[in-house]
Amino acid sequence: MTNLFIVLLVGLPVYVVMVLLGRQLRSRWAMRLGAPYQFICIANAVLAAAYFMRLPLETYRVIMAAAYMMDALLLLTLFNRLYWEGYFQKKRNIVVPRFFTHATRLVGITAAVLLILQFIFEVRVPGLFASLAGGGVVIGLALRPVISNLTAGLTIQLGKPLKQGDWLLIDNRLAEVMELNWRTSRLRTVDHTYLEIPNVDLVNAHLQNFSYPTPHHAVRVTVPVDYNAPPNKVRRILLRATADVEGVLKDPAPEVFLKDFAESAVVYEIKCWIERDERTDQILDAIRTDAWYELRRANISIPLPQRVVRYERPDDDSAQQVKHLADLLGRNMVFSVLDDSQREKLVAGAQKQLFGKGERLFRQGEEGGALYVIMEGEADVYVDSDGHLTRVNVVRSGDCLGEISLLTGERLSATVQAARDCEVVLIQRERMAEVLRESPELVEKLSEILALRRLETEVILAETQFRRKSDEVPKSQEEYANDFLNKIKDFFSV
Repeated sequence: MTNLFIVLLVGLPVYVVMVLLGRQLRSRWAMRLGAPYQFICIANAVLAAAYFMRLPLETYRVIMAAAYMMDALLLLTLFNRLYWEGYFQKKRNIVVPRFFTHATRLVGITAAVLLILQFIFEVRVPGLFASLAGGGVVIGLALRPVISNLTAGLTIQLGKPLKQGDWLLIDNRLAEVMELNWRTSRLRTVDHTYLEIPNVDLVNAHLQNFSYPTPHHAVRVTVPVDYNAPPNKVRRILLRATADVEGVLKDPAPEVFLKDFAESAVVYEIKCWIERDERTDQILDAIRTDAWYELRRANISIPLPQRVVRYERPDDDSAQQVKHLADLLGRNMVFSVLDDSQREKLVAGAQKQLFGKGERLFRQGEEGGALYVIMEGEADVYVDSDGHLTRVNVVRSGDCLGEISLLTGERLSATVQAARDCEVVLIQRERMAEVLRESPELVEKLSEILALRRLETEVILAETQFRRKSDEVPKSQEEYANDFLNKIKDFFSV
């Protein structure tokens, strides 16, 4: 009668509490423990009641061992459900292999059995621990490759360095990640061949992920170009080669760099951005193809990879080139006073030079010595007065620069900077000296024209209020003409 009273007073409340706990787990975390949970509830209720009963020690130990073993199974089930399934599968979308849940259950049950033997039945198990340790070592050595791949797979799943659909460059092969599991990873190359790589090798490999952190990334194409081609012109041509290529992104915009001065060519690099890695070969092919056609249309060659040693002599002046330069000089106000034969003599032996965009043809204050004739391109003329830089003119094809310095020996009175790539012809002072010695009557005409040009510059500077002061009185055209007349006579001794 007493034992029944203890069961009703102690065991029944414990059973009810355990049942309510099971319902709470089912409603809150959707955990259905099933019929085995009823045995766990009964075992804990019996253990609670047995604590207050006068039972034989061995009987009590058996009841305690059974209850603790069932509690251990409950805890292992909760751990697998909440940690492996709840955290990894639901929150992180990581599929956990059964190996981990089974391994957790095996380790937990083994530990529970050893603890029960050691602390409940008072069985000394150092030898058992040693045997288990030795067996564990043997099993660990045998399963080391499997465990290494599983650990590497866990690293990939947790760290997320790559995911399904990413494009990787591994062992110089471009491949897409098709599947990630706990032992191996499966990839597909652009040739539709499949690679199955153990996870431990994938983790230790030096790979590039083209899909992280964003799917678009840069690719580079090198193009060798002839040394005679101006760099800025080549850049424009190669940029046009990327304009119509399908797959090349407009933002960020493509760029072209002068990469190297090689033995037989100047090497340029085209950098553009793509996001469809499976079409990388087609995109690079299209860029190279368009670059070839663009260079061909511009009469720019792609040199052969060879070393050529040659000796060049200056080309003789062709009659057509001399006449063209003479005609350009005739359009200039200063040299319009010369006849055709005088202008042709002036341009004989002229030198061609190229200036890139942003380069200075000459600077204000430098010594002159040549006439600059703009054959192609555009340049800005600046005058520095009292520390203020003023643009006074824009020169284009057919315009001349440096006339005053050429005729008087004065230092250059302006700075000229190329606004675009410019092809310039330089006419040396010695040629001008020969023409003036043969025709000294030109000196007076040239001095009048130079005076007019100087007055035009003075007016521009006065309007910007950078040079003139309130107490300055500008010279007249006649005073400028007399000054230039004396300077030209003295400079050329005519």
